[in-house]
Amino acid sequence: MLRGLAVALLLGTGPAWASTPFQRGMVSITLDDGWPSQFTAARPALNARGIPATYFLVTEGIRNGWTGFVTVPQVQTLISEGNEIGAHTMTHPDLTTVSATQVEAELRDSQAWLATQFGLQAVPAFASPYGAYNASVLTTLQKYYGSHRTVNGGQNFKDSNILQLRAHEVNTAISLNTVRAWIDSAAADKSWLILTFHQFVSGTPTQSTETNIGDFEVILDYVQSKNVDIVTVTEGVARMDGLTEDPAGDTIVYDDSTGDGFTDWSWATHDLDSRTVVHNGLASISAELDGWNALFFHHTSGLDASQYSALELWVNGGLSGGQGVRVAFYDGSQLLGSVRLDSLLGHPILAGTWQRVLIPLSTVGLSTGTVRDIYIQDDTGWDQGTVYFDDVRLVRSSTPPPGTPPFPLYADGLGSGFNDWSWATHTLDEHGTVHAGTSAIALEPDGYNALFFHSSTGVDLSRYKSLTLWVNGGTAGGQIARLVLHDGSQTLGEIRLDEALGHAIQPGTWQQITLPLNTLGISAGTLRDFYIQDQSGGDQGTLYLDDIQFLP
Repeated sequence: MLRGLAVALLLGTGPAWASTPFQRGMVSITLDDGWPSQFTAARPALNARGIPATYFLVTEGIRNGWTGFVTVPQVQTLISEGNEIGAHTMTHPDLTTVSATQVEAELRDSQAWLATQFGLQAVPAFASPYGAYNASVLTTLQKYYGSHRTVNGGQNFKDSNILQLRAHEVNTAISLNTVRAWIDSAAADKSWLILTFHQFVSGTPTQSTETNIGDFEVILDYVQSKNVDIVTVTEGVARMDGLTEDPAGDTIVYDDSTGDGFTDWSWATHDLDSRTVVHNGLASISAELDGWNALFFHHTSGLDASQYSALELWVNGGLSGGQGVRVAFYDGSQLLGSVRLDSLLGHPILAGTWQRVLIPLSTVGLSTGTVRDIYIQDDTGWDQGTVYFDDVRLVRSSTPPPGTPPFPLYADGLGSGFNDWSWATHTLDEHGTVHAGTSAIALEPDGYNALFFHSSTGVDLSRYKSLTLWVNGGTAGGQIARLVLHDGSQTLGEIRLDEALGHAIQPGTWQQITLPLNTLGISAGTLRDFYIQDQSGGDQGTLYLDDIQFLP
């Protein structure tokens, strides 16, 4: 027995998984690769309903005019009609199987060609081919992109990881009712649903990645019938908190859906979206672990076991309890180690109670090697009652060092070291229209005047990943103003506030803008001057700003 070698806590509180809702649910339509039918079939259906989409394009096929890809003029039309263009590499390789040099080239050069060919100011959105990525790929893509869409199923929230956005791939195995249920959940949970499509046909699909255009239209009509916002990927990311990793640095196996490169290869009867018995968040896993059947989570590239100290999960025995369940770790066909949950708990799995189980990897003889597969398997061979699992993660070997704290440029007053050099009419002590705290900034953005904050020492931007601020259009809305980050001698990055929002500044409403700094071309540099400047030259209504901060 391994009693005492694991931790089991009854009725405790789990980790703070991503679950902060948006003000409204959101849905995004994404189309991968650049198939001709996306232009000839999907585009008319989208345009007829006024729905913008994000097209993730494989650039070499388009650049060389290969058969089976949209053309350069067609992409230009998509852009002119208000759609977003994202990168999907140059040649569509599995990025986990090629060299680091090739990964860099695929990510860098596809973005550069799209920006140059189509005159795009930025190409911040990326989707990995086949949904395949690993830690090395994420590190590289973070140099070029502000978001990464995966095909890990599930919903996104304000505090989800923008480098591992979850998306549901719609293919021939997915029913219309399933898609409707996903959309219903986005509306009810105020979450963000990203749907991914490939090819479109007018008749019966003959390939798994094909979608009947009539079914596509049904999905679009259903989205429009619900209380959700339809956004491009970058518009959705702008409403998020800008987080780029799990707060603890751990690897998620499951939290409301599979995560961090894991896919569901289970052969047991199960549901990854069970809403009846939930430990934390919105959903859990319900499983019928009978006759040696198993939950089976496969990692696309494998994980270095030496980087982790334990597997943590929560288990609930449902109505019966007492299930015999074994957790096993594999490197493909090679068993690395296994243990029964009841032996770790020191007692049977309890009915109707959530219990935390921490499995130190050293107790199953796992200190090195590559973990590619995690099994949660029946260990009795008999018929057992439904058992529930939630919040499954691999825990890093050591607690990460304390991170850089956020830098508040304005929160009821200017941040440390900054002085107000503004020449626009303004106040830093507005009390009538405030987002949080006691004060906000009221600015009259007229005649090219500007809000201007200066620091002689500056802020090292290499320590931060994003800038977030809140704006309110006051009684007028629609203000046109540009945000500029400057080091005293040159501009580091700039963007109009309405472009950052993806729409005009709204009157009477606080709206959050989150800007990953790399989407502005900033990876280093010293911020000494912060401008928000009128771009209209005319007389505009009062604009309110609050809670301006840089996030690590």
